[in-house]
Amino acid sequence: MYVKPTAPRAIGGVIDDAIKLYRASFRTCLPIALIGSLITGSVSFYVLRTVPALESLRDPAQIWEMLKPSPLWTWFLLPGIASMLLLGAIIACQNALAAGTGPMTVLQGLAASFGRLHWLLLAVLLWLAFIGSAIGIALIPIAPASRVLGVLAWIVLAIYLWGRLQLWMVALFAEDVGTLRALGISWGLIEGHWWRAAMILTVGIIIVAVVSVVFGFVGGLVFIVHPVDPVSLIMDNQVITAVERVFVTPMIPAVLVAIYYDFKLRREGGDLAARTKSLQSS
Repeated sequence: MYVKPTAPRAIGGVIDDAIKLYRASFRTCLPIALIGSLITGSVSFYVLRTVPALESLRDPAQIWEMLKPSPLWTWFLLPGIASMLLLGAIIACQNALAAGTGPMTVLQGLAASFGRLHWLLLAVLLWLAFIGSAIGIALIPIAPASRVLGVLAWIVLAIYLWGRLQLWMVALFAEDVGTLRALGISWGLIEGHWWRAAMILTVGIIIVAVVSVVFGFVGGLVFIVHPVDPVSLIMDNQVITAVERVFVTPMIPAVLVAIYYDFKLRREGGDLAARTKSLQSS
């Protein structure tokens, strides 16, 4: 059972809170994750049925060249926007539990996310602009060594920004603010706690990876016991991936929400200590 913490927790405690929050919100998040899995799985199924060669391609340039003459590439926009909307709904539901305001229904979570969809899309545009800056660096007509150094510097900056801004989506729903303000809140909360936040999130990613490996292992056993033709194998893999997403999609949001409230307690405690010290010295 999830209980809102009243004091900052150790890293293990934050992970434990995230697991409890995941379990407490799973009944509500399950239908939301299922919707996202069905949309993504259906689009992937349709595209692979239309262009089976995509399954064997790994080079993004080759994939783009194959899809560019076709309107199929636009189908990837649908699951992208839907995933952003549904992820927001999951965070809204988990935040309601973490904030102690009571559980949300599926419809309430979707409505809360839809009401902030424009802020979510603005964040996507900002991220795309940042990625575009890397492409710009790579295309600058300078010496190859300087170009490589520029790209490496961009990667270091991207990792640092990822660490400082990872809580923006939780802040968007927890504080009912816009994108830029949410980014600012995340920046302030993680100040001085970059490595701690990165470590907690990394543990969450490892848990998700382990669950994914388990699903892949079970799926592999099924295909060994019941061999299928290559086309059916591709489609069956899509089904297994869709089922896996239902269970793993709410995991990382739960970790982010747990980090957010832990860091918020730390920030409030630090502010209180600073005010007390100021009063004592005056």
